[in-house]
Amino acid sequence: MDWVLAIRSEWLTPVFQGFSLLGEEYFFLLALPLGYWLWQRDAMGRVGAVLLFTTVLNAFIKEIFQIPRPDIEHLMTADGWSFPSGHAQTAMVLWGWLAWEIQRRWAYWTAGVLIVGIAASRVYLGVHYPQDVIGGILIGLLTLVAFYYILKAQPKIWLTIGPSRQTFFFLFLLLGWFMFFPHDVPDNALKGGAALIGFWGGVLHERRYVASVASAKLPMSLLKIMVGLIGIAFCVFGLKVIFTSIGYQTDMARFLRYLLTGAWIGWGLPWLAIQFGWEETRHRKH
Repeated sequence: MDWVLAIRSEWLTPVFQGFSLLGEEYFFLLALPLGYWLWQRDAMGRVGAVLLFTTVLNAFIKEIFQIPRPDIEHLMTADGWSFPSGHAQTAMVLWGWLAWEIQRRWAYWTAGVLIVGIAASRVYLGVHYPQDVIGGILIGLLTLVAFYYILKAQPKIWLTIGPSRQTFFFLFLLLGWFMFFPHDVPDNALKGGAALIGFWGGVLHERRYVASVASAKLPMSLLKIMVGLIGIAFCVFGLKVIFTSIGYQTDMARFLRYLLTGAWIGWGLPWLAIQFGWEETRHRKH
């Protein structure tokens, strides 16, 4: 990895640090909700689901392999194990699936630049080996293919059981995964899994019972974003302060915080937007 040190420069470092920030948790906490609230609700629901799933998958694979990070200077803080690169894997899934939803040439080119840039940044910054990012991209690609065929299949019996039972099915599946995993459940898997259940459950209930149309019309969209982000901050940080103050600092406390965060994004704010007239329902619009 000494060759990485030789190509570092003052102008290139901030460029790759910028690319790397596009794979951080706080970027997802901003980008996913904004896309879901303001753009295409069905498309961003699928994007969010596959992104959160691959985050959980990455955390479990890291825990299985337990490969240390490169022993060179890190230009950004990075915790946990090295293989596979979570940034590369989530970049492949997020931007790859988003490009598939848009299906425009510019979207594919943009996705390619972002995926390569984010993956390369992790090697340049010294926090991953090249095989880490290659592995992350390949696992992300396999995730996309599997997710595509799962969505394409959708047996009729599955669509008849309702969103609540579908959500509980995924919850029990996740908890079973946690219980039978031979190692300690990684923190990212706990948080990502909770957010996945909350978000996807919220999406399913929103589709069935709210059926609102995402809107970016001013000024209502600004008010909607402000209320939405306040809700996320309360779930992620406010509840943490409350739980800490009462001595409830357990894995279940973290699970609840991120479960509620996902549910707020997927169902809570869209429901509230309908109540205040910030959005219209699909049957009203059409």
